[in-house]
Amino acid sequence: MSIFENTILINKKASFVNTIGRIISIALLILFLGLTFSPIAPGLFLAPAIIMGVIFYFLHLGSQMEYEYTYIEGRLSFAKIKAKRRRKELAKIEMEEVLLLAPEKAPELNSYHNGQQKAICKNYTSGYGGREIYEVVYKLGEGIGIIRFEPDLNMLEMMQPRNMRKVIIGSSSDKSAHLQR
Repeated sequence: MSIFENTILINKKASFVNTIGRIISIALLILFLGLTFSPIAPGLFLAPAIIMGVIFYFLHLGSQMEYEYTYIEGRLSFAKIKAKRRRKELAKIEMEEVLLLAPEKAPELNSYHNGQQKAICKNYTSGYGGREIYEVVYKLGEGIGIIRFEPDLNMLEMMQPRNMRKVIIGSSSDKSAHLQR
C-alpha cells in the first residue's frame, strides 16, 4: 500500500511595520556609518551604527516566515517555519474531524460563519492577493475551528476521493476552466 503525501511551502508576506522598520534601520545605519568616518567626530557614531545593524538583522529574520501544509494519509497538518531554521507545529487535523473544506467564498461555509457555535479562526495564508484561499472547518472540542490556507490543486485532489462530501474544489466553472488548460 502506498502512502499519499503532499507538502506545500508558502512564503508569508512581511508586515507593513516590519518593512518600514527595516527601511528606517538601514537608513539610520548608513547615516551613522557616514558620521563615524567623517572628520567631525570619528568613531563617535560607531556604537549606534552597530545597534542599527543588529536591529536590521533581527527585523530581516522576522520577515522570513513560511507556512507548511502537509497532507499524509488522512491527516492535514500546519506548521510555521521562521527564518528557515525554527519549525513550530500549529495544528494537526484528522479528516474524520473535518466538517468541510471549501473555497473561502463558498456558500456552504455561511452556516459555520453565521452559526450559533463560536468558531476559532486562524489565518495561515501568505497575505499576497490573487491567490485562492480555502477554509477547513473542523471539530475543536465542543466548538469548531476554522483555518484559512492556500492548498494547491494536487493536495485538494488527494483529499477529495476519500472525503467526497467534505472537500469542495472551487466552483464548477473553475473545474471546467482547469480541465481545458
